[in-house]
Amino acid sequence: MREHKSIGYNFTYITIAAIAIYYYSDKFQNFNFILENINYAIVLFIFILILSINEIKVNRAGIIKKFFLLPLIIKQKTWREIKCYVEVDEVYEGGENGDHTDETIWFIDKNDKVCLRINRSFRHNLKEVLEVVNKYEDKAENKLKISNPYFMKRGWTKVKEDIKLNDNSKQ
Repeated sequence: MREHKSIGYNFTYITIAAIAIYYYSDKFQNFNFILENINYAIVLFIFILILSINEIKVNRAGIIKKFFLLPLIIKQKTWREIKCYVEVDEVYEGGENGDHTDETIWFIDKNDKVCLRINRSFRHNLKEVLEVVNKYEDKAENKLKISNPYFMKRGWTKVKEDIKLNDNSKQ
């Protein structure tokens, strides 16, 4: 069974670690503090690296999102569980920095909830993976723009926007 893969990087954990280092920077000014705790720093770096790199695998059975360096599956969905997928611009209202937009792809299940979310930025080989997904799933005709979808993107609430599918649906 042929699989198509896409490797992606999530800099959220790296950003959180950088903010924590900046917050505790008064302790890190003393170089001896870092040398005394080098084992913890190396373990923390490896842990952040493992969490930051993920892989999307697509085959005829379904789609799998897993860690790249560990054989742990984050999410696994079959094509029967997924109704369609849609391109979404997630707009987050920021304070002093203004609005921030994430370009993502949401896979919607039969209950109109997000069952899998893929961030388009910092992802290699996504175009090839989406070509394979098009063989199995319907793509929404419209691109959604949703403000502050904190609960919706995790699948905790239903997608409230109108998703328009093609008339020649595969379902």
